[in-house]
Amino acid sequence: MPRTITVTGVGSTRVSPDTTVITMVLRSLNKDYAKSVAESAEQLEAVKSALCAVGFRKEDIKTTSFNIVTEHESVRDENGNYTEKFKGYSCINNIKLEFDFDSSRLSDVVATIASSLSDPQINIRFTVRDSESVKNALLTDAAENARKKAEILASASGVSLGLLLSVDYSFRDRELVSRTEYMMDNGVMAMKASRSLDF
Repeated sequence: MPRTITVTGVGSTRVSPDTTVITMVLRSLNKDYAKSVAESAEQLEAVKSALCAVGFRKEDIKTTSFNIVTEHESVRDENGNYTEKFKGYSCINNIKLEFDFDSSRLSDVVATIASSLSDPQINIRFTVRDSESVKNALLTDAAENARKKAEILASASGVSLGLLLSVDYSFRDRELVSRTEYMMDNGVMAMKASRSLDF
């Protein structure tokens, strides 16, 4: 039976982000189902119209999910007991916008969204369009890392490293997102200096 060495390779790489991804959550709540849906549609149209005014197309703003749920709240009755009271139908519309990384354009986009009166919950991330090349670089680095570990273990054990017997490819699909933070507080926007993606 051949003697084997099993090692796990770890890869890392560093690239500059080239894409901004803004995700927005639009919420409407109304006891009337039709009115809640109509309000949700109005919110979405307001955001799209505002963004189109600064150069985007309506098809650039993509809906990633749309849910309608009932909301209730706990209220205390005259006997001091809590009961569930119907608050209304909540429409939750998640939308996404992607564009080239540009801090000045990002500030304009955020200000435009804020002025749309839809009051969305906003999340901003920075990533790369060519994620496949980043993943390939990670795999290459992981393979080289595994080989070095195997060589060290073989040398320390007083044996020669033979042929590669097998590769267990178990790349965990993870989102390529920068640690860069874009913070909005009381109308003041600032972006931290970290401008890279580390994996």
